[in-house]
Amino acid sequence: MASLLRETHPLTLKVMRLSRPALASTRQLPTDGGDSVLAPSLLEVEQSHPTRSGQVFSDLQLPNSIHPLETFPLSETLVLPRSFGTMYLGETFSAHLCLCNEGSFVVREVGIQVVMQTSTQQLQLFSDNSKHLASGQPSNIQVAHEIKELGAHVLGCSVSYLSAQGERRVLQKSFKFQVANPLVVKTKVNHLARDVLLEVQVHNATQGTMALERLRFEASSPFTAEDLNVAADGTALWESHTGFMQAGDVRQYLYRLRTHIDPEQMTVDQERAVQYATALGKLDILWRGSFGSFGRLQTSQLLRKSPGMFLLEIESVEILGTEGNTAALEESFVVRALVRNVSERRMVVSATVHAHTHLMVISCGAAQHHLGEVD
Repeated sequence: MASLLRETHPLTLKVMRLSRPALASTRQLPTDGGDSVLAPSLLEVEQSHPTRSGQVFSDLQLPNSIHPLETFPLSETLVLPRSFGTMYLGETFSAHLCLCNEGSFVVREVGIQVVMQTSTQQLQLFSDNSKHLASGQPSNIQVAHEIKELGAHVLGCSVSYLSAQGERRVLQKSFKFQVANPLVVKTKVNHLARDVLLEVQVHNATQGTMALERLRFEASSPFTAEDLNVAADGTALWESHTGFMQAGDVRQYLYRLRTHIDPEQMTVDQERAVQYATALGKLDILWRGSFGSFGRLQTSQLLRKSPGMFLLEIESVEILGTEGNTAALEESFVVRALVRNVSERRMVVSATVHAHTHLMVISCGAAQHHLGEVD
């Protein structure tokens, strides 16, 4: 009873995801040996039957009757995907929609709406409200959407039209697919004075092979990034054969982040901004998959735990009355040290010269100096 009451439409809608094909895999049956009764007949058919490339085996130069396709698992046939499958973050979803009027009359005022529904938003991919389809006339539409969210996605298609009785009718279809993360990025931060050494670990979480086409780190202020992933010949590591990643492979890369401010001219506020900066930058990755399919992924801000600052810092040390900060053997000399308060409050500072720190240097005079309050 439910099937009898089911609404029928003169319009049919078919949706196919546009993606790269794959080579079909086959298992070739081996030819019997020379002593077999069927061997001459099978060999004759195999040599006279042309392949899809237009060649016959009798025209090929095969040593000792070795047939290359006998054990080769891939054929010359391309296979299209049978379902939407799994998409990966950073890829572009493309689909072909075919709307056809299979009725015997003209369908007027055909309106088509195509939207992409995610867990957070709904995006309109296509809209048209001025079509008329004659009997047997198709209408082909292509839509594309860059995947920027993880989780379930729904491609919703809605077709409205006027029936032969002048009634407004609606045909709706939806297609659901999942979006997974293609790459897992982990970082490790090492501090080297005012510089930062950033280790980046990239893990291929897909089920296929990918080739890294671009791996660029965009540093955040006040840092500038230096790419240390360069081979001896000057080629970037991700541009060489090491850029090919099988499923489950892991690659590690290294960047050095420097500040563009001269340390000798850096003020307390500028140094505080460098030492307490937590955002390092973003990693921009572009990769290629099978048959040249590509994807692009940009990570969120990579963060670090701020190392903070010392409350006091010895800015510089120099020997007075000499050239090049040199001291003569067995002659007294005067050293001047510049101590800076880099904290956020006033401090009482006292400097002490430790005797016998260096066996070749002997302290003369007062060993402790009270500098008083320093802002």
